[in-house]
Amino acid sequence: MKGMQKIRRGKCFKGIVSYALAPAPHHKTAPVIIGGNMIGLSVDEVTVEFMRTQQLRSDVQKPVWHNSLRLPKGDSLTDEQWKLVADDYMKRMGFSDTHLRCYIMHNDEAGQHIHIIASRIRIPDGQLYLGRNENLISTRIIQELEQDHLLTRTKGPSPSSAPKVRKTGRNEQMMEARTGNKASKKIIQEAIDAVLSVYGTITIDDFIYELGKQNITAKASIASTGKMNGFSFEVAGIAFKASQLGKVYSWSSLSQKVTLTSAVEPKVIGDTGLPEEESEAMERLANIDDVPMFHYPLSHILRR
Repeated sequence: MKGMQKIRRGKCFKGIVSYALAPAPHHKTAPVIIGGNMIGLSVDEVTVEFMRTQQLRSDVQKPVWHNSLRLPKGDSLTDEQWKLVADDYMKRMGFSDTHLRCYIMHNDEAGQHIHIIASRIRIPDGQLYLGRNENLISTRIIQELEQDHLLTRTKGPSPSSAPKVRKTGRNEQMMEARTGNKASKKIIQEAIDAVLSVYGTITIDDFIYELGKQNITAKASIASTGKMNGFSFEVAGIAFKASQLGKVYSWSSLSQKVTLTSAVEPKVIGDTGLPEEESEAMERLANIDDVPMFHYPLSHILRR
């Protein structure tokens, strides 16, 4: 089973719900909601339920969360089996039972897959799902689901041994205690560890790309002779040389996994197999502002 290469977030629920429920010539059967925790079945009904969660957190710019899970060609599950897999996936990803979500079945020549559309805003308290490092975590969880639910095992990254745990410095501890936020250095260290724990080997470009998903800028210092000298990293405007992060982040250590040649391709779990233009269309649809449609109160949803 495979997920999208990058989990998508957006502003507009109606756009992505409309896309996921719209019939298409390549579908063997019309798309249908097979699970989740919502009441509605139509585009308008589902959209208005999602939009009610936005009333709890008007400050959240992108409440939409979207991923898909695809089986290998030729494999199939019943609706009940899909619901069990999807519920387990969302729980392991960190969503609670009151984060609204729906599972929409697509069945085409490439195989069965479901779209999972969720609100990042939890009912009734408005707590926001943050999902840090969620793309890497999703890859690992999908592999676990294949084993636990007896699904066909697909080729994915081979996790390496866990990195040595480093003690947090006194200055970092004091900063975390004072601000309540994780120190920037620790954020970068944990993100690098997460990337390297999933990928056996990875090119410099892909290493930089994966860190970029976590809002970390990595810059490679390459001499005119082509010699790689190392990296510098930046998060939230705060920059560090690799040497400031620790010896394990020096180029002599990272070079064992981060390669200079593009001929070495990282092993990744692929996306849903959708054509690029369809993926771009989903991105556009998920970022068009929603407009109010129905006016039944939020308490109607909360009571359910």
